[in-house]
Amino acid sequence: MSKVKASVILATYEWPEALALVLSALLRQSEQSFEILIADDGSGQRTADVVAHYQAHSDIMIQRFWQENQGFRKCRILNRAIQKANGKTLIFLDGDCIPHYRFVEQHIALQQRGHYVAGRRVDLSEDFTRSLKPEMIDHGYLESKKALFDLFFDSLKTNGSAPFHRSYMVRTPFLRKVSGLEKVVDLKGCNFSAQKLDMQAIDGFDESYEGYGREDTDVELRLQNLGLRIKSAKNLCLQFHLWHAPRAFTPTNEELLNDVKRTKRIRALRGITKESK
Repeated sequence: MSKVKASVILATYEWPEALALVLSALLRQSEQSFEILIADDGSGQRTADVVAHYQAHSDIMIQRFWQENQGFRKCRILNRAIQKANGKTLIFLDGDCIPHYRFVEQHIALQQRGHYVAGRRVDLSEDFTRSLKPEMIDHGYLESKKALFDLFFDSLKTNGSAPFHRSYMVRTPFLRKVSGLEKVVDLKGCNFSAQKLDMQAIDGFDESYEGYGREDTDVELRLQNLGLRIKSAKNLCLQFHLWHAPRAFTPTNEELLNDVKRTKRIRALRGITKESK
């Protein structure tokens, strides 16, 4: 596995139906020289069965890293996956976000020393989410003209999919420049990539974040403190976020984030090196 170009680190917890959609999309990527590392924060047997099914039907290496369910400890299992990654490039993806078939290809193409890559997503409506099946993904539905029409009309509905303009690729440099697509404010933890060496330099994710939210912003700030700059993957690294009920951030995580802003530190308080002990 030393020859893979990238490692896709896929975070999941107890939503096997969504994971099946995401894995179906990963197996039909235009770029096949990558591995899939599933960072499972304590899911049950149904998730294990989904992973086993795709492992048996894939030429791409799929590994599952699991930890006991003791509350939201996503950072801990992500760090374990980072340790085991063989790719020079690490691509981070959530188990409720379906990647476009050129997702991995584009993340690899956008790599540039001294930068991390940040993409965006389309938030699918509840109805659109319920309509999706693995067989549709297998047959290329999400990159078809039919899907674009379906998404457009769905976006016109109350509580429809949004924003529609994130659902198609824009590769022409002139159009990207005049459309403002080369600018991006921040990263989302479900769609970003960085060099493994840089993630090791900041000691990975901070395991002090044990509730929902802010762990991705923490990583971004520490990458910036390391000297890295953000690079836009808007309308290049496309993904489709499955609908689910919103979650509230854990208040103590806001305090942790404020500490990073204040101290400008680079390394995690409890990161990969702690995990490896």
